[in-house]
Amino acid sequence: MPNVLNRLHQSKVIAIIRGIELTQAPPLFEALAAGGIQLAEVTLNTPNALQIIDHMREKYDGRMIIGAGTVLNASKAAEAIQAGAEFLISPNVDQGMIETALAHQVTPMPGAMTPTEIVQAMNYGAPIVKLFPCSSLGPSFLKEIRGPLNELNILAVGGITKENAPSYLQAGASSVGIGGNLVALNEIQQGNYSAITTYAEQLMAAVHAVNFQTF
Repeated sequence: MPNVLNRLHQSKVIAIIRGIELTQAPPLFEALAAGGIQLAEVTLNTPNALQIIDHMREKYDGRMIIGAGTVLNASKAAEAIQAGAEFLISPNVDQGMIETALAHQVTPMPGAMTPTEIVQAMNYGAPIVKLFPCSSLGPSFLKEIRGPLNELNILAVGGITKENAPSYLQAGASSVGIGGNLVALNEIQQGNYSAITTYAEQLMAAVHAVNFQTF
């Protein structure tokens, strides 16, 4: 589990993969890896998600950390862990999901919006909390909650782009999760994986240009 958090703190980015086909996974993951992405989640509401996690974990073990997303409860957590997921992300705070992950030394990243939900997730043992949906909350909300919750380890998710990712990091997020703007389904359907690599490269450059010493 510490390895996941260390890699995330270094890379700052998790790619969110949703709605792809099984045959699209190999070229997509290769495109993401080529662009510098080190962590990726496959959401469990993606067809064949567990099979994709299993195959990509085997292929990219050590090179990329593979997790599961939309893990709503303990039973879904157990399925994802069985498939090889190294971290679990959810849009909600579910005690069973968090405790199942921790029992297997897998990193839980539950989703929360309010300060009450965030503290609840921390009390359940989550080492990092996904702030969601950031597209509705914005960097200013994140900056405000970081005042009383200054020890908070936040993954900002929802509407993240290469343009606005730095503002969330400057507001106090330790990392960001980015979905459709990076893993663009229209590019995948056209087989234009080089566009995904280019976006990933631009995203990583923008993220690592942020002066984190200001925090």
